[in-house]
Amino acid sequence: MKTESIYGKGMRLLVKERKEGSIDRRCFLKALGGLTVGAASLPLVPKLARGQKKITINMWDTEPTPTTRAAMKEITADFHRLHPNIEVISEGMGWADMERKLQTALAARTPPAASHGQTYTVTSFQQKGIIEPIDDMINAIGKDRIFPHVLRWSEYKGRYYGLTHSWGADYLGGRGDYAKEAGINPLGWKTWDDWLRDMPKLNKPPRYYGLSLSGVPHWMNQYLALWIGANGGRLFDDKGNPVLDSPQALGALELWRKVKPFLPPAWSSHDYLELLSAFATGRVAQVFSAWMRAAGYIDQYAPPDKRNPEIFQIWPRTIGPMGKAPLTQFDNENWMVFSDAPKEEKDAAKEFLKFFYKKENYWKYCNSVPVHLNSIFKDDFKDPEYLGHPDRKRWKPWLDYSIATIESGRSYPLLMCDPKDRMIPWIGDVGTSPIMADMIMAVVTKGEDPKKAAKEANMRITRDIIEKWKKA
Repeated sequence: MKTESIYGKGMRLLVKERKEGSIDRRCFLKALGGLTVGAASLPLVPKLARGQKKITINMWDTEPTPTTRAAMKEITADFHRLHPNIEVISEGMGWADMERKLQTALAARTPPAASHGQTYTVTSFQQKGIIEPIDDMINAIGKDRIFPHVLRWSEYKGRYYGLTHSWGADYLGGRGDYAKEAGINPLGWKTWDDWLRDMPKLNKPPRYYGLSLSGVPHWMNQYLALWIGANGGRLFDDKGNPVLDSPQALGALELWRKVKPFLPPAWSSHDYLELLSAFATGRVAQVFSAWMRAAGYIDQYAPPDKRNPEIFQIWPRTIGPMGKAPLTQFDNENWMVFSDAPKEEKDAAKEFLKFFYKKENYWKYCNSVPVHLNSIFKDDFKDPEYLGHPDRKRWKPWLDYSIATIESGRSYPLLMCDPKDRMIPWIGDVGTSPIMADMIMAVVTKGEDPKKAAKEANMRITRDIIEKWKKA
């Protein structure tokens, strides 16, 4: 990169920050001096003021996609040009790895300055005092600009403890060409019976199977919550007690039994990536609980003439016999700031996040996975430039579906069948345990009586999670 281009970029960022009031006059002049002096040599980073302490902060997120890592690298470099005393170490990882790493860091009392966390993680950490409110940061970014349905899930007693990094909606993905070949119209489905009626027509093994699910406990727990919610039930009652033996939950277990004949033989060993790969390569007619990032896998693995929303369609979520409306999951991982981090690191993390959510930076992030990493800001969905991204235009039916789900009010974060579930402090511990997945496998693969398996799961959750949580 040429010296002049780096200098010009740094100068533009610096002037913009000063105009917006993000840095005061003294810091502006010091940084300006650093840029001017540094114009003759690389790298062009303003010098630290005498006695100014250098701060290094760790920021962990759950977006390991190479394009996202490249975007984060550029954003952190731009931030460092304006704040030479702050070094941001940005690390991306899958959610399972994040969960393990967080638990280890918290046990050692060495948390990062900030990290992503599921909505249920925010609930648990807030109750335990592990994270702190970030109202000041949200107000600085522009609280009124954010989708209310996005913001509502991180509010506890009038304070905000997290902010969604981006959002997405999951869906029932279906092959339009297979439906046409079978002579069915999935868009007319409304109930589980409608769905099950056409399932045999979409099942053509070994060419392709009618449906694909993941056998990983994390995903099985999500399917169960979605089906219980679509059948009018919940995982917990208002006091937080598990109710997996309710008629609504037992109905969801029966649905598992009914769809099993249409699953690939090795479905129980499939992870999320295998799910998307099977969908993209045509080995399954449907994939339940896919996410919009599947578009990238379709572009990578599907034949060129099939990489479009006419072939890869979104089919209706259906309701159970006791349900009134289908339920969709809402990918709502939040930035959290950790209470045990040193104050200067927490302040620096908030400063970085203010910079991260600025339009020119945030769009780089969202555009790294443009159909899945949706902006949290309402106005972006009225902006022709944002909507004009080639992938957003090509997969417009998917984007329209996402917007419809968030506006419907029936799109909840992972494991939540009802908005009240957000206040159950141990919901995250249940969601990360294999107890519900064990119950499902006992019923689906071993033929155990659903009532017996459900009561056993209730007992394990109460004994191994809730009682221990209350004693901690």
